[in-house]
Amino acid sequence: MEDEKVQAEAPTELEWGIESAELAYGVIARYVDHVQISGMVIALLASALGEERIKPLTQSEYWQAYMAGRRSILDAREEVDQLTRMIERMRGRES
Repeated sequence: MEDEKVQAEAPTELEWGIESAELAYGVIARYVDHVQISGMVIALLASALGEERIKPLTQSEYWQAYMAGRRSILDAREEVDQLTRMIERMRGRES
């Protein structure tokens, strides 16, 4: 009886397929959207602060880390497009 309970609670093995691919794409797309919107909000706040007040911020390590992360997300655009094409091919095979 105890063995049955352990087996019922054990995580099932995950399989890669169209559902998991679409799930991964959805998660990635939400993160990309959030980063893009965050960038717009940051630009709006920076313009409201003015050039003199924003200069110390843009020279900080936090800003440099933000910009590096943003560049990384922008560089991943091609990979997101590649994932989109792969999902579309998988959908075509399952139809």
